Amino acid sequence: MVNFIKDYIDNRIQLIKLGVVSVMANLTANLISSFLILLMLLIILFMFSISLAYFIGQEYNNTALGFAIVGGIYIAIFAIYMIFAKKNMDTKVKDKIVQAAFAAEKELVEENKEL
Repeated sequence: MVNFIKDYIDNRIQLIKLGVVSVMANLTANLISSFLILLMLLIILFMFSISLAYFIGQEYNNTALGFAIVGGIYIAIFAIYMIFAKKNMDTKVKDKIVQAAFAAEKELVEENKEL
């Protein structure tokens, strides 16, 4: 009887460890996927920014002015973000991480019920 309880506890500990690994794997996969999407969007934004800066520069016959205007636009967007949206964005990111963790845990629990 003691060996049975010991085996049961060992199996439960192993199951908990596997559950944690599963949740961490799902979170890591989601973070890496999100990072790669963000990286691609940043590259696209960078290319369009250069194009816009050159376009504005051609219109005013001053390329430096075009880059300065685009830089000013980004500074204004950054200032607006820092003033109004930063706290909300932090909360949304935390919520998404917690939701992903709970979804992975729920998926793991459903898989264990099937066994």
